[in-house]
Amino acid sequence: MKKQMSAVLLLSSWIFVAVIHGAQPQTSGDVSARVFNSADISVPQMRVGEWKTLTFDSERWDTANLHDIAANTGRMKAPVAGKYAIFANITWETPLGSGFWGLRLLLNGKTPIAEQTLPNNGSSFRTSMSLGTVYTLNAGDYVEVQVFQNSGGALTVKRINATSPEFAVIKAP
Repeated sequence: MKKQMSAVLLLSSWIFVAVIHGAQPQTSGDVSARVFNSADISVPQMRVGEWKTLTFDSERWDTANLHDIAANTGRMKAPVAGKYAIFANITWETPLGSGFWGLRLLLNGKTPIAEQTLPNNGSSFRTSMSLGTVYTLNAGDYVEVQVFQNSGGALTVKRINATSPEFAVIKAP
């Protein structure tokens, strides 16, 4: 529980920094991007071990070409080596009554660097998932956001203004 609370506090801090940062003039030392998808994303029923990479077709900002809206739209690529705060937020549509949901950050197409999995609790309300980490990236490394669900049918990651689906990478000074 303490680890989860620490992760939530860290994520909240970085979201606050990201929101404030987005309203400020950009400086030459800034290496950050925050992206989102402008539409709902359908996620099919999956087997355990299968994950779907989310795509992001719009940018709130991108100060150092971390994201490309034309190719590999699910990736954020580190332009320089360093420590990066990385976070993602999604909201699932009203769920079906069984199964699990997952959200993870994947490094270079093969290594999970953060993951959250929740059992479906049968709630009739949407379920939001947030995930964040601080990780050392080399120049050229990329991170993707992936989701998993096995509720018994297709579900949707809902497009909700400023909250879902969102993905950000911010290089620590």
